[in-house]
Amino acid sequence: MNLRKILLGALIATAGASSIQADDNEAGSLLVYPDWVNIADFVSLITVTNTNANESVTVEVIYIDSESCSEFNRTFELTPLDTATFLSAVHNPDYGYGYAYAFAKDSATGEPISFNYLIGDSQIVNPYEGIHYSLNPSMFQAIGRDGSDTDLNGDGLRNLDGTEYSMAPDEIVVPRFWAATDNSVTVLTLISLTGGAQFSTTVDFLIYNDNEQGFSSEFTFECHTRVSLHDISWVFSRQFLENYTNDDPNEVQGWENSTGWFIMDGAVASSSSTSIADPAVLGYVTHIADDYVFPASRGKGFHGESWSSQLPFHRGEQSNGSLLSRSLTGE
Repeated sequence: MNLRKILLGALIATAGASSIQADDNEAGSLLVYPDWVNIADFVSLITVTNTNANESVTVEVIYIDSESCSEFNRTFELTPLDTATFLSAVHNPDYGYGYAYAFAKDSATGEPISFNYLIGDSQIVNPYEGIHYSLNPSMFQAIGRDGSDTDLNGDGLRNLDGTEYSMAPDEIVVPRFWAATDNSVTVLTLISLTGGAQFSTTVDFLIYNDNEQGFSSEFTFECHTRVSLHDISWVFSRQFLENYTNDDPNEVQGWENSTGWFIMDGAVASSSSTSIADPAVLGYVTHIADDYVFPASRGKGFHGESWSSQLPFHRGEQSNGSLLSRSLTGE
């Protein structure tokens, strides 16, 4: 099964205090990559770069499988100003897809450390279908001084609590989605950050059309998922927006389609023994236009599939995110 079928079939990104900010792109000690894809015809690349001009650092990358939430890890050394890019299929032998996170650690003890000099990038390519899209990872800064141990409570997790690493977002704000049609779809990648591998996470959606009219929905997933917005709610479809809402016919100007925006907020994460209110999540958006002709000069165009991705905006912070518990209690 190719990625397009996974995205479109199995399916492929906030009423609180604080201002809205774009995803933090400052260098950090912990990087969360939204996707790796190890399936036929696809090439997935993960990059980690050490921007420190004086110090080497040991980095561990952990690949999380979307279906089982199982992990596969690799450790390597980055010298000062070094960069490393890996084909995920070579780095990680697991077939399938998922997300990954990388963090700095002490070369002698193997313990995670503060080293806020790491940056990165991820790319997914299918040369046979002309697909190429990329996303920066979500960045988390360690709180302690350079070189200090970040696992302050000794639980073996990367805690996004404002004590070990910077906190996860409270709400995720996506400034635009294209209404789903037969030829295009907006796909959401979601990563659960509260509870861990044994938990299901329910996310609340507040959706606005292009004329300030609001609707609500919810979606439940485990670990990591890619899902088309249309599979979350019919509200995201062009048919609904244009026929059953107070749609603005002048938007989008120059293109016959409707658009809107939405807010995501974790509602509850639950295992067989524990429920956690207001869980932390990460979300990313990929826009897919199938058989879209991109205009070019002299009346010609490029025919094929158009994929683009974007990091959403964040509003507020919350301290209950971590990577990655395996217990039923989330601890």
